[in-house]
Amino acid sequence: MNTKKVTDKLERRKLKRTARKKAAPKAAAGGSAKTAPHEESDKKQEALDIVMETIEALIAERGAEEKIWGSMVKQALKRRNPGFNEAFYGFRSFGRLLDEAEARKLIKLEHDEKSGGVTIRSVSTD
Repeated sequence: MNTKKVTDKLERRKLKRTARKKAAPKAAAGGSAKTAPHEESDKKQEALDIVMETIEALIAERGAEEKIWGSMVKQALKRRNPGFNEAFYGFRSFGRLLDEAEARKLIKLEHDEKSGGVTIRSVSTD
């Protein structure tokens, strides 16, 4: 994945996240209990966006051939956003967040039996 493509993709994600943040106060103003599941899915999507931006930045920095470990993603994410906590977004662990990204076909994970960690094998190019 070339640097321009990654940069363009990051910009699109930022625009989407900004649009969701602007729409969120309007939805919350209704005060309806029916909006709670929608708000939860918005939070989860926001966490996925943050993780994907971090993975794409690591790929741009290190190259597509380099192994990207799940632990590297979390470390980079914490450097970029020190207050990040996956529990705030509704995930019990960072591994569950990565599993959700894989379930949504955003990334492909490979589990390493020896270390117990995971590596990101591929990234969706939607």
